[in-house]
Amino acid sequence: MSTPAHLPNDHGEIIPRRRFRISWVWLFPMLAASAASYMFLNSWISEGPRIDIEFGTAPGMRAGKTPLYYRGVEAGIVTGVDLGEHLEKAIVHVRLKKYAQELARQGTLFWIDQPVFTLTQASGIQSLIDGNSLQAQMGSGKTASYFVGSDQIPLTPLSDSSFTIRLHAPVIPPVESGCEVSFRGLPVGHVKRKGLVLDSNQEPYMDISINKEYAGLVRANARFWTVPPWAVKMGPGTLKLDVPSLKSFVLGGIAFDYFGDQGGTVTNGTEFSLCANEAAARAISEPFILEFKNAQGLLVGESQLRYMGIPVGLVDKVTPTNGKVLVSARLHQGYEFLRRKGSVFSIVRPSLELQKVSGLETLVSGIYIDCTPGTGGAVADRFRGTAQEDADLVEYEEGGFEVILQSSSTKIMPGTAIMYRGVRVGKIISKALAAEGQRVNLKASIRKQYAGLLRENTRFWNSGGVKISGGLISLNVQASALESRALGGVEFSTPDGPAMGGPVESGHLYELYETPKKDWLNWSPSLPRP
Repeated sequence: MSTPAHLPNDHGEIIPRRRFRISWVWLFPMLAASAASYMFLNSWISEGPRIDIEFGTAPGMRAGKTPLYYRGVEAGIVTGVDLGEHLEKAIVHVRLKKYAQELARQGTLFWIDQPVFTLTQASGIQSLIDGNSLQAQMGSGKTASYFVGSDQIPLTPLSDSSFTIRLHAPVIPPVESGCEVSFRGLPVGHVKRKGLVLDSNQEPYMDISINKEYAGLVRANARFWTVPPWAVKMGPGTLKLDVPSLKSFVLGGIAFDYFGDQGGTVTNGTEFSLCANEAAARAISEPFILEFKNAQGLLVGESQLRYMGIPVGLVDKVTPTNGKVLVSARLHQGYEFLRRKGSVFSIVRPSLELQKVSGLETLVSGIYIDCTPGTGGAVADRFRGTAQEDADLVEYEEGGFEVILQSSSTKIMPGTAIMYRGVRVGKIISKALAAEGQRVNLKASIRKQYAGLLRENTRFWNSGGVKISGGLISLNVQASALESRALGGVEFSTPDGPAMGGPVESGHLYELYETPKKDWLNWSPSLPRP
């Protein structure tokens, strides 16, 4: 086909299509999108599970800002804070890091780290600068997503002790959480918390935590007691103030040990009784009963049983019943022989008399029960207790040579010593009216080795009290040095030669004179000994 003549020739140029190019303008948005995608992907990969933590209050918790720390490393972030359904609690939502997802287990403890200053610890100081944060102590249970946080900061925030036991007592002593638990003076644990069992008895308890390396020290027969913050020991020429440690002085303390067989191993959570003091912890024997007419001054958990002046037991319970007092007592290990039949238990109280002072140590140590072992082989569970003055007469009642001293009236009482030439050879063991009621009979017991001093014509007289004699130019005051239970004392003498008479039998009756004749004081016979 030819080109019309009136149209100019088309000399156009064919231009090839350009290749597709990206403008530099898009580079920066694409880099930003890539970075965001990377960050999102990285965050998604590093994110762990979400958990909810319940608190009574949630001070300082801010979404997207408050971190959760575990061992000083950020393990999560608070994503939100809500109130409970009835506004009675706060729910803190936390997103854990993937590497910290093991915190989402039952038993994990969460608390709010905030400034706290107490006698036991100062914590949360860093929060004064960085603000409050969440802290965690990992548990070992099954996977969980809902937790109840603690309103108290634990004493061992990194890891809980592997061994916890519970102590029960009628009254929990005034010791603070965090105080030491010691074994033979070595700190091996601490008190975790105190509480009340919410049942019909409402018995208080104390949970203590034993360090892992010392968990094997707690055995079935361990005895726990309260360590006093300080103790005073007094004695002849001794005054000692004992303070176990400054921490115990401020917070108190708990100790434990064994006083006998250690027993078998125990499991975590085993319960023990808490004794009031070490003396109560040492009293491990089965209880036995002492009957007293009067138990005035005996204190439960404090009054001691003593043998030869050494504490060997403790009063466990005091119960009045039917005109008498039943005292339950326990002995320390190794003193079970005091429970043999025939043992004598007497209450020692302070006594101040004209010619004798006794029991003054009880003004410092308190009233105690003195123990005299019996000779019977069988063990008994019940004994008839006695007063100290009656216990002093036991040796005379069991093996003495008895005679009767008769008087129209006398102030001499049982327990009065009987002297011969300044030597105590016997005692008055009882006092009663004679059958006709007109005279008084004193039963006297003379030691057997001195029974040969008594003859038919032996004379007894009252030598106690104070004697005053004088004249115009002289005044003589004499006080007998006899040991006496009252204002009287008894002496006797036997004449020389044939005048002494023959030997007497047990139960012989003598007249008790008020004063001796002068020649009686000069008698000096040579008498055979049995």
